[in-house]
Amino acid sequence: MKKFKIFFTGIAVVIGILISCDESGIDLTNPNQSSIETFFKSSVQLESAVTAAYTYIQEVGNYARYQFYINDNIAGENYAAGNLEADKVQMINRSIDEANNGNNQYWQHNYQGIGRCNFVIVNEANFENIPAPEIAARLGEVRFLRALFYFNLVAKYGEIPLVLDLEAVPGGRPKSSVAAIYNAIVTDLQFATTNLPAKGDQEVGRPTSGAAWALLGKVLLQKGDAPGAKAALANVTNYSLVANYRDNFTVAGEHNDESIFEVMYDEFTGGGDSWNQDGLGNSETSFRAQEYSGWYNVKPSQMLLDEYEDGDTRYADTFYSIDDSDNGTMTNTYNKGKNTFVSGGIGPDDNPAWRKYQNLDDRASETTDSGINARVLRYADVLLMKAEAEIRSPGGSEIIALGFLNEVRSRPSVSMPAVVVSGAPAILNAIKHERWVELAGEQSRYLDLQRFDGFSYLMPIPNIELQGNTNL
Repeated sequence: MKKFKIFFTGIAVVIGILISCDESGIDLTNPNQSSIETFFKSSVQLESAVTAAYTYIQEVGNYARYQFYINDNIAGENYAAGNLEADKVQMINRSIDEANNGNNQYWQHNYQGIGRCNFVIVNEANFENIPAPEIAARLGEVRFLRALFYFNLVAKYGEIPLVLDLEAVPGGRPKSSVAAIYNAIVTDLQFATTNLPAKGDQEVGRPTSGAAWALLGKVLLQKGDAPGAKAALANVTNYSLVANYRDNFTVAGEHNDESIFEVMYDEFTGGGDSWNQDGLGNSETSFRAQEYSGWYNVKPSQMLLDEYEDGDTRYADTFYSIDDSDNGTMTNTYNKGKNTFVSGGIGPDDNPAWRKYQNLDDRASETTDSGINARVLRYADVLLMKAEAEIRSPGGSEIIALGFLNEVRSRPSVSMPAVVVSGAPAILNAIKHERWVELAGEQSRYLDLQRFDGFSYLMPIPNIELQGNTNL
């Protein structure tokens, strides 16, 4: 299952596509490599170009590092527990500036990913000797990825440059409206839903039509189109909740029946150029485990801990603790039960620490090179989105919405009492609560705050763009 991701950094070197987000110095030719005129003449070449587009979703600007810091810190799920770097403290304080390192890397790696997607899409006319169904499926992949990159950006910045081609614009692209960005995302995902293979017919690690429908539903819900989201999410089929909640966040549980789309990592490839990723070298590990429960740079906020109901075992599945004072459940052992967290041994204070996405269950200490895949979309999220879309839609059924919500709560390892409330406001509050405890630390709460609480904080366009784009 890990072979695909080992493959795609090497492909990035072969193609050598480095598209700047400010569009300055774009050069798509290399005398030592294939030119556009001689490329895209076989299925292998098309696959190589498509696979290269995945690289930037793995990078530190995305799911290897700043995707979780930006979302979790800004959304109030973390507090600074250890020697947290200044750029991440700014995220917690919601005082990010244009020079913030994470802000710059997040912007750069998402736009560079968009550039690689555009390279494939724009060159469709140059494809030769490739079956039409294969072309459609490969284009579905890059349009899914481009939509995800743009969704990451528009949710964090609002108005941003919209780049759907390879044309250099003097001075750089001006901002496009939020509506225009969302329209482009929806168009890409509608294409992807029609052209991507279904679950079971797609290589592990690549998006399926189900993933495209799920992301489309999430996007439409975020932009306020509940009926559209309801219709999209109804197409997410052949997935189910796994019995054990914890199985969603371990290497052994990757690509299970609940998983819809994951970003692939593998610690056995080594760290490579992980700290200075440029889309070319080996960077297929994540820093999530080391930073959250190795160095204890951050810990879960008390606000998040307080959200858990008494007896909700997802607390013990999500956090390590030295006692059960918060909700009556706890996990204080690690390394296959050989070690126990005691006072003074769970970071710089005795407060609970993150367990989700950690390797400590079966080892004595964390490593900077974690191979746990980032779960971008899973079925529990879809069920809760279906509940929300149902109750937000005109004439939506309270019974149906509560049915989706309670399906998540009735997972065998969770087995929480069914929610019995009435009225849209009460049901929406119950959905918000369930999303926060079910999806804690999964980069969901930032988006949820925007929808449920009118949260309006946006990051500033970073220096890396402002210095090269005079049209902003």
